[in-house]
Amino acid sequence: MAAIPPGSETPQQVEEAEEAAAVAESAAAAAEVQENGVMPDAALPQDLVFDLQLVLDGFSECRGEDGQLYLDAYLRAYSELNKFLQLLGTIFNFVSHDIQKKVTILQCYRKGGAGDYYYSIQSMIEYEQENNLLTCNDPQSGSRTLLRLHRGLEFISGFMAEIYKAGDTAGLGSSTSDLYSRTLAKHHNWVLAKTVGAVLLMMPNKQTILDRVILGSKPMTGGVGAVRAHNEALMPKVIEVMNSVYNLTQKLYEDYNILDLP
Repeated sequence: MAAIPPGSETPQQVEEAEEAAAVAESAAAAAEVQENGVMPDAALPQDLVFDLQLVLDGFSECRGEDGQLYLDAYLRAYSELNKFLQLLGTIFNFVSHDIQKKVTILQCYRKGGAGDYYYSIQSMIEYEQENNLLTCNDPQSGSRTLLRLHRGLEFISGFMAEIYKAGDTAGLGSSTSDLYSRTLAKHHNWVLAKTVGAVLLMMPNKQTILDRVILGSKPMTGGVGAVRAHNEALMPKVIEVMNSVYNLTQKLYEDYNILDLP
């Protein structure tokens, strides 16, 4: 098969190459976690402060009373949510790197000359549809970019639900790998899906993950115990609003018949 000339790759091919590189890093990190039983401290972002309340606020504010899904609030929530994944270290590189790239693309659209057309997910789709931009590769379509974030939201919400319902010593590898196979794996090529599924099988137990997240969360009076209690109280609300936004976005993309943008 002839090689693809440099610079002529489709967005899907570029994404797959980047994801494969990130998964290789994730595999190495997962192997270290499995061998040592802890997540490597060296991978913990020292300047990252995660606030679960901001995730709840952003996705709640995303849902307008007028039926619009507001993009600025969506991106604020997703940026904060990505901190959660980054706190888990290199094992989630295959998700967190892609999220950051796509959030940045959409933020640039909001700040660009056509930014007024990108105030909501609906207005973005309609603008790009009217101007034949839905399948644009250079720059990448905003609707296509958000579709990738939308797919990721299903996986992340499910992962949070698995953490919430698991016992402290329960391993999360099997449930997370199964969750991936039901969600994101449907949009990955076979080799990538098999590799990610194997990496996720090495996920540590709930307590190890909580220790990591609490260490990187916004400090509270009362210390670690207060942070954990605060996050556990918010988690069901966060999962509920994430699922609500996911379902509304899914219906929107179905109505516009663009769930399979290349």
